[in-house]
Amino acid sequence: MRAVLVIVIGLVAGVLGYGYWHRSAHTTLTVILTDTSRKERDGRVLNAELVFLDASSRPLARGKTDDKLGIVLFQHPSSGYCSPDLSLEVYRACVIEQSGWLTGCVNDLRFVSVVIGNCRIERVPVEVTVLRDSPFIWWIPLRDVGGVPYTRYAARLEVDVRVCAVTGFLG
Repeated sequence: MRAVLVIVIGLVAGVLGYGYWHRSAHTTLTVILTDTSRKERDGRVLNAELVFLDASSRPLARGKTDDKLGIVLFQHPSSGYCSPDLSLEVYRACVIEQSGWLTGCVNDLRFVSVVIGNCRIERVPVEVTVLRDSPFIWWIPLRDVGGVPYTRYAARLEVDVRVCAVTGFLG
């Protein structure tokens, strides 16, 4: 009986330890870039270029919005952009590689520079919100609810392209 209890406690500790490690080592960053002067597509900006900077203005990461939905995609140094247009296997491998790489960048992120057409906005402060998966939902075997835990970060940047100015930023 005691051996079974030790095995169960060991398994639970192992799963929670793995989950904690994975959450600490894998990150997602969702950045929403909107143009407040446009009402179509909820103001999502297509074909913008972004450079994410640390406190001393050194580039940490580069990104761009896609040309369909305005989703901000990050450029990984070796695997490039993880676009949904990739095959499923390549996309999954890219996202896993990128999630490990973003972990090293996101804590140092302080500013973003944005280029939208002829509009160039430098060193906009970035406020990032942290969302960590709860250990209680790791056990739910649904794609959108449980599974392997990540630390999720989110930021929002609103610009008015007509006057080439920032109108708001939120974490």
